[in-house]
Amino acid sequence: MRRLSIIDLAGGQQPIFNEDRSMVIVFNGEIYNYRELRRELATRGHQLRTRGDTETVLRLYEEEGARCVDRLRGMFAFAIWDGRRETLFLARDRFGIKPLYVITGPWGIAFATELKALLAAGLSDRRLDWEALDAYFQLGYVPAPATPFTDVKKLEPGHVLTWRRRGECTVARYWDLPTQLLPTPPRVERRVAEWLDDSVSAHLVSDVPVAAFLSGGLDSSGVVASMATVGGAPPHAFTARYVGSGAAAADETGLARQLADRYGARLTVVDIRPDVRDVLEPIVRALDEPHADDSAIPTWVLSQAVGSAYKVALTGIGGDELFAGYRRHIGILLGQYYSRLPLAVQRTASALANRLREPDDATLGVDRLKRFLRPGHNGTAERYFSFLSRADADDRRSLYTERLRETFTGHDAVQHFARLYQDGGSLPGLRAGLYLDYKTFLPDDILALSDRLSMAHSLEIRVPFVDHVLVERVFSLPDDVKIGLWRNKRLLRRALRPRLPGDHLRAPKRGFVGPTSAWLRNELRDVIGDELSAERLKRLGYFEPGAVGRLFKEHLTRRRNREGILWALLCFSTWHRLYVEASPTPSYAAAVS
Repeated sequence: MRRLSIIDLAGGQQPIFNEDRSMVIVFNGEIYNYRELRRELATRGHQLRTRGDTETVLRLYEEEGARCVDRLRGMFAFAIWDGRRETLFLARDRFGIKPLYVITGPWGIAFATELKALLAAGLSDRRLDWEALDAYFQLGYVPAPATPFTDVKKLEPGHVLTWRRRGECTVARYWDLPTQLLPTPPRVERRVAEWLDDSVSAHLVSDVPVAAFLSGGLDSSGVVASMATVGGAPPHAFTARYVGSGAAAADETGLARQLADRYGARLTVVDIRPDVRDVLEPIVRALDEPHADDSAIPTWVLSQAVGSAYKVALTGIGGDELFAGYRRHIGILLGQYYSRLPLAVQRTASALANRLREPDDATLGVDRLKRFLRPGHNGTAERYFSFLSRADADDRRSLYTERLRETFTGHDAVQHFARLYQDGGSLPGLRAGLYLDYKTFLPDDILALSDRLSMAHSLEIRVPFVDHVLVERVFSLPDDVKIGLWRNKRLLRRALRPRLPGDHLRAPKRGFVGPTSAWLRNELRDVIGDELSAERLKRLGYFEPGAVGRLFKEHLTRRRNREGILWALLCFSTWHRLYVEASPTPSYAAAVS
């Protein structure tokens, strides 16, 4: 266990034992309400020896057992060994902000927050799970509980695991999103601002200074404005400025400066250059799994800059999932009507859309239209999945070698989404898309990437929008309160209108991503040529070189924007070299046998 000291700097060294040393805990994360819990434990007679949150969790477990997780407000992955009962208790926070890998065998159980730790310990045979990897090529990430290896699993968000010496292992869910709608409170916009301030205030609990990521978008601007409102002093914000092909379309530094000037915040601009030859391998190594989110490069560079001066930073991650900020949220509502059209009409519309070329600004608008018009996605979960998929069945069949295609079904990912949707009560309308965001995209893509890349630079990212108190309040509001006709995030915009400059409220959504499409056609062209060369692809035996070449040609000629699948192939090939072909970098693991 290697600790990043943020609370109780002097006394929080781990592992931490209870008074008679019958129980011991290792803990990753932060509990924002630990001070209230400590006071409550003290009234019950507990004499805590440290001033931090880790011992608080252990003593709470002594009192309440597995139900202790219900009391925790924060992000966490922790393990408690109960020596008297010879029981191991593992828990992961409600949203999966912190990762937790598990592997079991006749020798016992092992767990770690880094996959590379289990590999370095020699506990996995590293046999690839191609159902999981096929999901990766569709989504850009591996959905939990799967990992790239058949014998390693992720504990899902909002779940606990109990393992006993006899070998018995049980997994149980302790939290889920609320399914019942609640009446809209009076002056709901003001209430939302108050709820956000409450969450930001909780996330500022720290014994070290706290900075902020500021993209210039609505979510991060709202967090910085709230920090200035409740934090007592203007924050230090960091924003990215891109350099190279396509940089102008991704530049939000002007908006960031406006907000910083309004609140007297100190602003540091960090230049993002597409020098992937230097940063791609460290990024892939830090991510542990194949991960193809193109926000990795700016997140890495910005985390490096912030981590050189701070240990903690707040971000706007989670605002889109809570307030319906993605185009697919409108798409899932419109899709309910499109799916009722005759299949022949859908096929004709899709065929016409596939003839369109990508515009010169290399946006994904045309590609999104093509995905929306794909025929036959009549189920809510299936249609949502199609909005996220970067490679349909035909593309993947032509991509894989015949030998590989025979080893898996290719349907596991969409079936996984359908199961999640059904298990969550098959929510109607907008809430269906938001629910699936919280179960898949947010934990397995966005949160996984931000946690791993920031922690690689000894920086803890905190996410006030991903707070269960805030989420339970907002998720239960009716759809028409959160979103308008062709207007994403209407509720959040109205809530933040008194706090933000007008340009922020009118600016189009850009997302915290680099101009990847343009980079692949220009600065990264040689990198793609080296990593995905025909010789290497033949040696791996997974992909048809001709099919990969056609994808790259389509992208270069703008026939179709192929940045999603090309970036996925590039990241997978690099990951395969580091985690399968070579021995992983030694790290830290914990095991009980």
